[in-house]
This record gives sequence, structure tokens and C-alpha cells, in this order.
Amino acid sequence: MSYTIDERNAERQQLLAAILEPPTREVLAKLPEVPNAKCLDLGCGQGNTTRLLAEVIKPAEVVGIEYDNALVEYAAQAESPPCVRFEQGDATRLTFADGTFDIVFCRFLLIHMADPLHVIGEMLRVVKPGGYVVAFEADFAIDISYPVTAATALMNKVWQGVFQNPSIGRRLVPLFKQAGASNIQAGAFMQLEHDESTLKRTYRLTAEATGVAAEAKGILSAEEVRTMIEGLRALENDPASVMMRFPDVWVMARRALQ
Repeated sequence: MSYTIDERNAERQQLLAAILEPPTREVLAKLPEVPNAKCLDLGCGQGNTTRLLAEVIKPAEVVGIEYDNALVEYAAQAESPPCVRFEQGDATRLTFADGTFDIVFCRFLLIHMADPLHVIGEMLRVVKPGGYVVAFEADFAIDISYPVTAATALMNKVWQGVFQNPSIGRRLVPLFKQAGASNIQAGAFMQLEHDESTLKRTYRLTAEATGVAAEAKGILSAEEVRTMIEGLRALENDPASVMMRFPDVWVMARRALQ
């Protein structure tokens, strides 16, 4: 059976993947070379991060895990290197044995988790002693645009209302320490777009995709949803506009040697 995903949502996810690819490559470049590595990508979605891991790390095997089985099937439809495979799975209850992987990675997963410390613990459990765990997460601290518009503040209000942990980025280092990780490295990225419309279009598509749910949950009123979408559409159509998005935070750590 061939699985499909709403075209506009698929476009939004592909735009987001394009936005996140350069900083993700920069983080992955910090990993040491691990010959014949086995890698795990948690919350792989459409499979973009899994294929990126395969390209950058050149592992013997990389497994993409996704809770939504329809997304697993969608990811599997795209052309992937032979070392890549996708499975349905739950990041809170990984079925892999202790010490299975050399590298465990997640991107924009922990923002969705009610208990991110538990998930980090699972990541550290399934990585080999001395292996690497990498998390790349958003921190929805602020969204900025010029011209100034209420739309960006409303979009940030949606972020705060729909994610389990919208401020997970600033908590990553303490959580990794609490989970017992060692040799922790960390950093952050922000993006400013002024001469393209990739980021601006992503914001507008996201507003359209989340507006109904935000209204239904009482996060925004119907008028605020309209203001958000119209304001973000105006930014997208204005070649002189500037958009800065919330920071992304990354942490790279090792499982202690036993």
C-alpha cells in the first residue's frame, strides 16, 4: 500500500528539513569517525534526518524510528541508501537491547515528550558505553520580524500552547547531566532570513496548518488566527521583510564507560 501525506504539510516538513540541514550538518561534523557505526534516529518523521545521518556519518546501519506508522511508510517510499531502514517505535519504550548503537540522535523530538528525561535515559541506555547521544531541539523563546507584526507573537503563542516542552532547549544540558551523560558539549543556532522566503513560507504554512487546532484548544481566538495568517502571508510576500526564528539548541554527550 502507498501512503500519502497532505501535500501542504509535506511541503512544510520539507522546508523545515531544508532550514535545519545546515546546522544539523555542523553538529554532526563534531562527532568522531566511528567505523562501521550503528546509528539510531528517534522521531525520524519523513526520514530526512535518517538519510542525512547516513550521508554524513556513513554508518554500516542507521535505523529511523517513528511512532506514526503512516510516516514510517511514507519515509520508506523515498529513495534511501542501502544502510537505512525505518521502523515503527516508541521513544519512551525502545525495544533495543542495552548498548546496541554507537550513535543515537534526535531532532525536534523532545519538544513533544511529556517526560524528556526518561527519553534521554532511553537514548543513553541503547547506546554503547563510550557511544554518543545527540539531541537537537528548539527553544521557542522568541520570534522576530521586520516590519514588526503581531503575527510573530501569535505564532509563538501557538508554539507555547501546542508543544509539551516548548522551552526544552534551555533545559537540555541539565537534563543530560541528570541522566548521567558525560563529556557534554552544547551550543545554539539562530537564523535570520532577509533575501529568501523559505523561512517566511514555513511560518505561513505552519500558521495555516495549526490555526484551526489553536482555535479549538482556546490558544487563539478566530480573529487572532486570521491576524496571524494574514500577517505571516504579508511577510512572505514582502521582499524587504526580515524574519528571525527561535533558537535551536544542541547537546552532544557520551554514555559513561563501564
